[in-house]
Amino acid sequence: MIQETLTDKPETDKQPERLKSLDALRGFDMFWIMGGENIFILLGSITGLPALQWWAGQMSHVEWHGFHTYDMIFPLFLFIAGVSFPFSAAKRMQGENGRMSLYRHIFKRGILLVLIGIIYNNGISFDFENMRYASVLGRIGLAWMFAALIFMNTK
Repeated sequence: MIQETLTDKPETDKQPERLKSLDALRGFDMFWIMGGENIFILLGSITGLPALQWWAGQMSHVEWHGFHTYDMIFPLFLFIAGVSFPFSAAKRMQGENGRMSLYRHIFKRGILLVLIGIIYNNGISFDFENMRYASVLGRIGLAWMFAALIFMNTK
């Protein structure tokens, strides 16, 4: 009797199943964000294989015009953040204060990402002439916040 109570979990504690394809795509994107391109650049230079050298070339930014595979890493991350929002929103809506709690979370997260981006780009030094406001984190924060607000108000 006691053993059954300790090992059996109630149905409410069950974690919902994750969308594995979205997790796999997120992992793929994070691999490139964390520097996965360096592996292919190194392999291309060591082996001299044309396919690896071509892929290594795809893993660099084009200066002002043109398009490489590398240029899709950031948009893919934004896409993943947008696609995953409805899943997390559904969980938050079930809690206490559902909708208001979700709005607070949206604004808090958006503003926090913008502030972290400013701090990362030398915002603490208060050198306003050389400070970069438009950071990648700031763009993610604003894009996610506005997309979440649109989602919340057009359902």
